[in-house]
Amino acid sequence: MSELIAHYGYLAVFGLIAVQCLGIPLPGEAALIAAAIYAQHTHRLEIGWIVAAAAVASALGSIGGYAIGRYTGHPLLVKHGHRVGLNEARMRLGEFLFSVHGGKILLFGRVVAVLRTYGAMLAGVYSMPPTRFLVFNGIGAVIWGAGIGYAAYGFGELFTHLAGVLAWVVLFVGAGLVIASVLYLKRQEGVLQAQADAVMLPSEPR
Repeated sequence: MSELIAHYGYLAVFGLIAVQCLGIPLPGEAALIAAAIYAQHTHRLEIGWIVAAAAVASALGSIGGYAIGRYTGHPLLVKHGHRVGLNEARMRLGEFLFSVHGGKILLFGRVVAVLRTYGAMLAGVYSMPPTRFLVFNGIGAVIWGAGIGYAAYGFGELFTHLAGVLAWVVLFVGAGLVIASVLYLKRQEGVLQAQADAVMLPSEPR
C-alpha cells in the first residue's frame, strides 16, 4: 500500500475509495490511513488534499453504488427476490427502514467496512429518497474522510503500532453491530412489518 501511495499519491486514494464505495470490496480506508501516514513522514503529499480526495471519492462512489442498487438491484429483487425469501412485504419493510433510519445507516455505517462498501447500494435497492441520500451521503463522506485522515496524520506512529489491534476491534464491533441489528429485526419483524405496511401500503377507500 505504501508503494502504491508513493507512486500514485492522491489518485490511489481516490480510486481505491471510490471503487470500494461503488460496491467492490477494496481497502479504501487502508489507503486513506497509509496516505495520511506517508504525508506525515515524507511531506510529499498534503493532508488537506488527501482528505478532500477521500471525501469526494467516497461521496461519488456511493452515488454510483446507489444508482446501481436503485436501477439494477431493485428491479432484480422485485422480480426474483422471492427465491431468496425476499417477498413484497419484506421489500416494503426494507424501504420503510431506509426511509426512517437511512440517514443513520449512512452516517454510522462509514465505520463498518461492509456497510461502507454496500450501504449506498442497499439505500438504492430500498429506494431511499435521492435528496435525503445525497445529504447524508455527503455529510458522512466528509466526516469519515476528515476523521480518519486527520487522526492518522496526527497520530501516525500510534496508528502504525496499533493497526492490527484497531483492525480487530473495528471488525468485532462492526460484526457485533450487524449481528445485533439482525437479531433485533428478526425479533421485531412482525411489529416493524405492521408499521411498514401502515405507511407503505395505500389506504383502502371507505
